[in-house]
Amino acid sequence: MSKSIILDAGHGGSDPGASGFGVLEKDWNLKITLYQYKRLKELGADVHLTRDRDLTLEHVQRVARIKNQYAVCVSNHWNAFNGQARGIEVIHSVHAKPAFAEDLAERLVKATQLPLRRVFSRTMKPGVDYYYMQRLTGKTETVIIEYGFIDNVTDHQAYLKTEVFYAAAEAVIESLCQKIGVAYSSPEVTGSSKVENEIQVKKYSGKRLVSHHDGQLRFYTKPSWEDKDVFGYVTKGQGFPTVLEKVSVGRGTQYKVKNSKGKMFFITASPVYVSVS
Repeated sequence: MSKSIILDAGHGGSDPGASGFGVLEKDWNLKITLYQYKRLKELGADVHLTRDRDLTLEHVQRVARIKNQYAVCVSNHWNAFNGQARGIEVIHSVHAKPAFAEDLAERLVKATQLPLRRVFSRTMKPGVDYYYMQRLTGKTETVIIEYGFIDNVTDHQAYLKTEVFYAAAEAVIESLCQKIGVAYSSPEVTGSSKVENEIQVKKYSGKRLVSHHDGQLRFYTKPSWEDKDVFGYVTKGQGFPTVLEKVSVGRGTQYKVKNSKGKMFFITASPVYVSVS
């Protein structure tokens, strides 16, 4: 019989986590977690989520959704430091054997070609875990994954590539399947795309975009930052009634949006300039 899993998309809501090059950690955490959840469901795993949307969870709320209720918890994160540090980290409880964390790290390195920074545990005093996700989740074996440094240009650009992002997600799925006794099979390419599209539709359904930039904000006819592709401008308080998805464009991201007449455009996804609600 397989064991149960809970996936934790770190941060969320009013807590953005780390950031780099216009991307908030909470968004990548949720994106990879929702993909892993749907894939594990398809594979027959007993899998659950701490959050399935951009939701603020206080520490006590997050812990209450995990503690002693599942065999394994994987908490998804990206690191940030000084723009120079890079690589994958996997953190296990001081009370757990490192084998699962080591397997996750090995698979992630192979899938992404990013360097391994370390696999480790950290204590606040002898025998007491430093991280609350491990200190307070009881008998649930909680592992924290830092997929890379969101503020490091090399790590960041790696995860802007769809194939790398989902290869990392699959590496964790495969390791989890081995851990809990569920047969793993690779996804079809079309299947991966379908899962991603379903996640995007759910995430942005019913949401609109508004500019909070004091000047004129350009929007484009296609995913681009080029002057030749500019269609028009929005000013502060203006925006688009429908948000379809977020896409990677060069070293940044844009929202694919639709106006009231059903015409589609692309506009920066930087929270410095726009908000989605």
